[in-house]
Amino acid sequence: MKVIVILLALFVGLQLVIRLWPLPDVPWRGGDVEAGTGEWTVLGGYYRQSDVVSFDQLKARLTATPGLSILRETPTLVAVYRSWFWGFSDMIEVWSDAGVVHIRGHSVLGMSDLGSNKKRIKSWLMP
Repeated sequence: MKVIVILLALFVGLQLVIRLWPLPDVPWRGGDVEAGTGEWTVLGGYYRQSDVVSFDQLKARLTATPGLSILRETPTLVAVYRSWFWGFSDMIEVWSDAGVVHIRGHSVLGMSDLGSNKKRIKSWLMP
């Protein structure tokens, strides 16, 4: 019984830390993206540009995603996505430049997101 109580307390403590961890002032910590780069993967993050979907289509897809909250919309759209069970947060940025939509996502905690940002972003950009 003691073991179950200790494990439950550890789980609740971990949930509190993950869910109350402050969001960064700078959403993207993956470094500068070189001009002309169409896709870029960094540890814990992913960047992609696309001319297949419009900014408004992408914004609609983002707002329809459960667990995603838009933090600000100008000059770039900045949102936070929280995973369902653990509540890990990923920062998402979207902007449009000369008819091309740019999107990047990066995990807030940890060094790796096991490819979840890349998978999520690719699903949002599907025609």
